[in-house]
Amino acid sequence: MAQSLPGVCLAKYDARMNSRFAKHVDRNEIVSIVGELVREDTTNPPGNEHLCKETVTRCMRSLGMEVSYYEKQPGRTNVVGKIGAGKRSIGFVSHMDVVPPGELDQWNTPPFEPTIEDGKIYGRGTLDDKGSFACAYSACKAFIAEHAGFDGTIYLIAAADEEMGSELGVIYLVEECNLRFDVAIIPDGGRMDLSIYGEKGILWVEITSSGVQAHGSTPELGRNAIIPLAELIAELKSLDLGARYDPAFDGWTMNVGTINGGSSANTVPSRARATIDFRLPAGITKQDVLAAIDARIAVVRERSPDAEFDVSVLHETEPHLSDKNSVIIQSFDKAARKLGLPMKYETFGGNTVAKNLFFAGITSVVHYPGDDKLAHVPNEFVIIDELVLGSVLYAETLEAYFFG
Repeated sequence: MAQSLPGVCLAKYDARMNSRFAKHVDRNEIVSIVGELVREDTTNPPGNEHLCKETVTRCMRSLGMEVSYYEKQPGRTNVVGKIGAGKRSIGFVSHMDVVPPGELDQWNTPPFEPTIEDGKIYGRGTLDDKGSFACAYSACKAFIAEHAGFDGTIYLIAAADEEMGSELGVIYLVEECNLRFDVAIIPDGGRMDLSIYGEKGILWVEITSSGVQAHGSTPELGRNAIIPLAELIAELKSLDLGARYDPAFDGWTMNVGTINGGSSANTVPSRARATIDFRLPAGITKQDVLAAIDARIAVVRERSPDAEFDVSVLHETEPHLSDKNSVIIQSFDKAARKLGLPMKYETFGGNTVAKNLFFAGITSVVHYPGDDKLAHVPNEFVIIDELVLGSVLYAETLEAYFFG
């Protein structure tokens, strides 16, 4: 039996749902598209999103879309479908790259061989974000079937490089290719009954500890770089960034993601590094974080005066909040209410291309035809019924957006 998500009774939302778009949603076609895309290993790095080019092009052209290809680097293909010529425009933005499968012994089925069981499709990318592309395509198909001559423009985008920052994907499309649309639907976050309207900022910090190399039998002749770094990481557990931040967010988080140092057990290590991922709400800045880290470094140096640290920023994004009264969020909410689908609106710590679009002046609604807790985990899956429901929800959103 298909797993239901919190607060959503999927039994209410079947092919008889109160929407004329439902009859145009082909469950078998959705499953087939997801299967084709998942079989293509587009793990990023290196990406190889060009492997999905044929499938997504076929989908777009079946809708009568004009299809264009954009590559900042060979093989890192962004596919953009466009239909319509009206002034009001909307883009669906999915991505074709996926994260690595991780430890294969934690998978019950091969990650790049889609497996259907109990109404679910298992495999890397089934939800994030290839299933979401199939859902967006299906929504466009249903909408066009009912509104062939609509006055507007729809873009259907299969982007590259989302999992590694979108420099070769949406950022490239917007900043270098001048791709523009008024609003967007990003099927890449939240869950079936939850939409995301704001995202925390990201700050990746690398801390390097330096020492003096020596033989492991005479450690007194060296200075171990790992020990003060370990002491600092322990101190960071008590890091205080305060609570003065926008109440739309639920606070800040910190994750020590990597730690490495040394070359062998019998050598005193001269270098050790740790990387830390901070997710920051509006109101807490990079400067706040770096100042707090410096304060913890000072504590460690009181105990270990010879400790040497260097702190650098590897990656950063700013937090953002979309206007909940924007036309796209209001259109989306109208569609959900029409279907009787409960919908909450929250912020989260993940980053999607909605952030890149926001700072380019494009407001998005972020929503998953699934549950974002299933992304990036072993045995990733998507519930087929939710891809069907998402298709209808997005088609209804298109109608609300173009026709009010």
